[in-house]
Amino acid sequence: MDVSAYMIAAAAAQMARDDAATAAFAALDARNQAALEQAADLPEADLPSFDTLTTEEQALVHRVLASALGSDAASVA
Repeated sequence: MDVSAYMIAAAAAQMARDDAATAAFAALDARNQAALEQAADLPEADLPSFDTLTTEEQALVHRVLASALGSDAASVA
């Protein structure tokens, strides 16, 4: 088998695997799409201000920001 025939065979095999994966996940993809469409109609909840959080909640916010950003300052990116 020459290189060109090998590349064509490999591409065809990969396309068959991709098609099989698409078919296997089609029902899940449809359910995810339906959920996204339903969620689009939900109103966004207002977030509480930092000052209305309990001391424990504020400490958690600081820990999460420090872990994610390396600092507890929200302006650090």
